[in-house]
Amino acid sequence: GGVGAFTVDNFPVFDYMCPNVFVAADSNHGYKLIAVGREIARVLLGEHSSLLYPFRYKRFATGDLHPVSNSPYPWS
Repeated sequence: GGVGAFTVDNFPVFDYMCPNVFVAADSNHGYKLIAVGREIARVLLGEHSSLLYPFRYKRFATGDLHPVSNSPYPWS
């Protein structure tokens, strides 16, 4: 169950939306992202995560999106 939601580039968002509000939106990837918790914890503790950097929300404003897949499945 739950809501299936997708971002424009079909990749998740892991970033602060505003001070003290961190969003982990998986863009319907589900189980494949279970290991992300460790990296999110590092960010919440004030550390930098180079692994999460490509999934920051600001990528939509800068146009630094992930490549579009030709797959009929948006999660592949």
